[in-house]
Amino acid sequence: ISYLVNYARPFVYSTALPPHSLVSIQQSYESMMSEEGERRRRVVFHFVRMFRQEMKRGLSSFGKRCQFELLPSPSPIQAVIVPGNSSCISICKDLREVGRFDVYPIRSPTVPKGKERIRIILHAHNKEEEVYALVKALLSSFKRSMIFS
Repeated sequence: ISYLVNYARPFVYSTALPPHSLVSIQQSYESMMSEEGERRRRVVFHFVRMFRQEMKRGLSSFGKRCQFELLPSPSPIQAVIVPGNSSCISICKDLREVGRFDVYPIRSPTVPKGKERIRIILHAHNKEEEVYALVKALLSSFKRSMIFS
């Protein structure tokens, strides 16, 4: 330790965060702890409940042969299992092109084969109509993929 204190000063100071990063972190923390931060949390968790409720309702309408599954998650990061890399990629592509939704596939081998999924992130700046439109687009895309498989 004594060696580092006496001879590694350039290394120690070159790896410190720049002042603008520290100010950004401080401002983010203050924003999160403010009334506005609390309001945004309420909004985003309202969207999470909405999304999950609508997805469960829609997926249940597909019956027992449904291969898609909404994974449990209380957070704004949601995932829907879409088995098969090509199916997962295709549905994400469809959602980006048709619905202009920014969703991404998480493919095998990152996740086990057959457990590929679409990652969805809900934000406080979204609108209720956007959440409903996302669910509608997801379910429509799932329905089309079931017809052609």
